[in-house]
Amino acid sequence: MYGKIGRITSASSGSNPLRTNNLGGLIVEGDYGDATLGGKQFFATALDMEVALYTATSAIGLIIYNPPGSGVNCLFNKWSVIVYATSAAMTGVVLAISAQTTTPTTTTAAPLWGSTLLTGSVGLTGGAALAYSVATIAVAPVLAWPLFHNTAAINTVGAEVTSGDLQGAIAAAPGTVTVMGALGAAGVNVNLALMWKEVPVGL
Repeated sequence: MYGKIGRITSASSGSNPLRTNNLGGLIVEGDYGDATLGGKQFFATALDMEVALYTATSAIGLIIYNPPGSGVNCLFNKWSVIVYATSAAMTGVVLAISAQTTTPTTTTAAPLWGSTLLTGSVGLTGGAALAYSVATIAVAPVLAWPLFHNTAAINTVGAEVTSGDLQGAIAAAPGTVTVMGALGAAGVNVNLALMWKEVPVGL
């Protein structure tokens, strides 16, 4: 049995050959490098945020909007958060989701977002989803998945990053908004990052 080196034509039915990289290694689903090189892997960052409570419709944090006509599901994978100063009442950060059939209003674009194939600090190739650090959304989000818990006092003299990987276990369908928001109460001085893969609906 042989595999094809490089990319193949996308299809939703029929048969396709196995694929290999240029060194002969089998390419399998979940390979972040392959998704990046194929232009299907995206990321967004939000820096030094006063993160709003995850239920807030005046969302502040990291907001990923998948428009109704996007034709893709956003499969979330790697995430990272740094809480680098005291957030006295925030007890964690969660992933929350809500229906959103129209583009959010009063938006501020995420400081950096687009393809994980980095081409510089500006002009990254975008996908179907949009990323904001501030947005007014239609309906209060509900908690989809807790990401981590933090204590009230953060040690500012050390270094700490909390991160994980959802491995595509949670995805956002077209017509939704996904928020990385605060648990308990709003937080301050928080850096947020989230990655996702865009996969055509029905696959």
